[in-house]
Amino acid sequence: MNNKVSQFYRIEKHCIRCGFCLDICSWDALDAPGKGRAFTIEEDLCPGCGICVDCCPVGAIQKVGAGEDDAAADR
Repeated sequence: MNNKVSQFYRIEKHCIRCGFCLDICSWDALDAPGKGRAFTIEEDLCPGCGICVDCCPVGAIQKVGAGEDDAAADR
C-alpha cells in the first residue's frame, strides 16, 4: 500500500479504533497501522462507497469536504 489518503473520506481524531470499518470494508481500503496510530483509508483501494461512514458508531469517518459548503453558505 502506498499510504495516500483517500480522496473521498478522512478519519477524524475522535476515532475509537473499534475496527468496525476494517471488518465491513469489502475492498480492504482501511488500515490499522498499530497501537496508538491513526487508522488510514488507502486512496488506491477506496471506491468511495461510504459503507465505513455508515458503520462508524462515533461518526469519526467523514466525507472529504463535508462542512465546507455549509461554512461557505454561512458567510
